[in-house]
Amino acid sequence: MIQTNPKPFLLRRLLLIAWLGTFPILEGLAQVSLKELLEISLEHYPELEAKRLESEAAKSQVAYERTDFVPKLNASYQANYATSNNITGMFLPGQVMPISGPPSIENTNDMVYGSAAALLMHWSPITFGKRSSRIQSAREGQALTDANQELTEFEHQIRFVQAYLEFWEAKSRQVALEKDLERYTFNLKLSRSLVLNGIRPGVDSAQYRTLRAKSSIAVLKAKNETISKAERVKELLGTEDWQQTTDPGLEEVIRVFPHQPSHLHPLLARQQQNTAFAQAEKTRFSRDILPDFLIWGTGFARGSAINFDGTFDRPEDGLSFSRYNYGLGFQISFPLLQFAQNRHQVRKQAYKVAASEAYERQVELAIDKEMAIAMATLENAMEAAQLSPDYVQDADFVYQALQARYDAGLINLSELLQGQFDLASAEAEDIQIRSEMWKALLYYAAVNGNLELFIQFLN
Repeated sequence: MIQTNPKPFLLRRLLLIAWLGTFPILEGLAQVSLKELLEISLEHYPELEAKRLESEAAKSQVAYERTDFVPKLNASYQANYATSNNITGMFLPGQVMPISGPPSIENTNDMVYGSAAALLMHWSPITFGKRSSRIQSAREGQALTDANQELTEFEHQIRFVQAYLEFWEAKSRQVALEKDLERYTFNLKLSRSLVLNGIRPGVDSAQYRTLRAKSSIAVLKAKNETISKAERVKELLGTEDWQQTTDPGLEEVIRVFPHQPSHLHPLLARQQQNTAFAQAEKTRFSRDILPDFLIWGTGFARGSAINFDGTFDRPEDGLSFSRYNYGLGFQISFPLLQFAQNRHQVRKQAYKVAASEAYERQVELAIDKEMAIAMATLENAMEAAQLSPDYVQDADFVYQALQARYDAGLINLSELLQGQFDLASAEAEDIQIRSEMWKALLYYAAVNGNLELFIQFLN
């Protein structure tokens, strides 16, 4: 008798088991947790990208206001070809180009060249608080933009988690209905066998066929609902790269009430920053009536073909510079007739500050009211969720007992169907109770302005 070595066979068997065991691991890697999906949505959702760009624009405005301290220097050069008729005197700016030079003896149509170049510098080292108020207003505006961005991101996260919970609930209902359909399919096969053996009447199989068809229709409707909820999640996710998996952490039951940390709600923070920005704008407006102080400096050169007596030698002589001038001085100006106009503008802004403060108090009152409701809702939802698993377990035990009695011919079909209906109702109610528990926790986190109160229970 030839004996074979069992070791190669055993080794191949172990390798096969190990290879098959990698499928659950790979499937687990394909799943993405709710926390990871939140990070993806924050990165890809277009509205949040727009808010980030607006925040960058506000930062640039602050940098722009700070550059006001830098002196301004303008360089210019001009060349012209025009008649040589000049006259002294003053013209208002607008329709008449300014001219200078000696008066001409008579009108002439002779044309000559002229040129000029200049550097003009002006600087405001002292603004009597105007510059600082503009910079502060820009800073508060940037802070308000950042607060708007934070609030928008928080609201988006709340909407995304809510949409994800609705998808999870729809998916769970679909799975529960599919399990119920499997029960009807199994019992239909069982009833056919019992009917063939003469243990059960043929009407049992007919009734099971009817209920199985009804259950199949319910599963199809549940699939449509799941697809609809999944598309909403994809929309808020900002990308199609999602396998419609559910976070296994949602299968757990919350047993410890979340600790309430001291956290400023993003909505209240935005409103407080809006008040600060309105106050900064009021300060900026009130300083508009303060004087302006400027230091001027100039250096310029002029070329003209016209002689001091009004004659000229060659028209093109004006293209070269013949006179050079320099100057330095300061200027202070007072807006004497703007007090009345400025007073109304400051008063208008004061009303805006008062209105923003009133809205701030309203937000605080609303948060306090919602906090009391959220705490009571979460406490009741947690208590119901802790009772629900026993309810499902007992319903399943009753159904299994009725199934065994029906197989033995001890009860009729209606009793078994009632037990199956009670089990399906318990599973559906358990899904709803757990969904309400997670939604209550999300509501509590939204009122606190801290989504981490929700995320910590998924780890």
